[in-house]
Amino acid sequence: MELDILFGGNSNDSSDLDTIDADAEVHDVEEPENENGIGWKVLALFVCGGLVITALAVAFMVWVIEGLVL
Repeated sequence: MELDILFGGNSNDSSDLDTIDADAEVHDVEEPENENGIGWKVLALFVCGGLVITALAVAFMVWVIEGLVL
């Protein structure tokens, strides 16, 4: 297969249909295997961890602000 055919050149006056291989094999796409639902556990752990870190940050800010005011 020539590069001129791939990039639209007409060096041999051939059409795009001349470059198609009629004897090519067709392969099925394999689906990825299921990971047995571990995704929701990781998501729940991530959300709970984020809530805990947020609560700790808010508590620290309140503690610092109270210390500055009092």
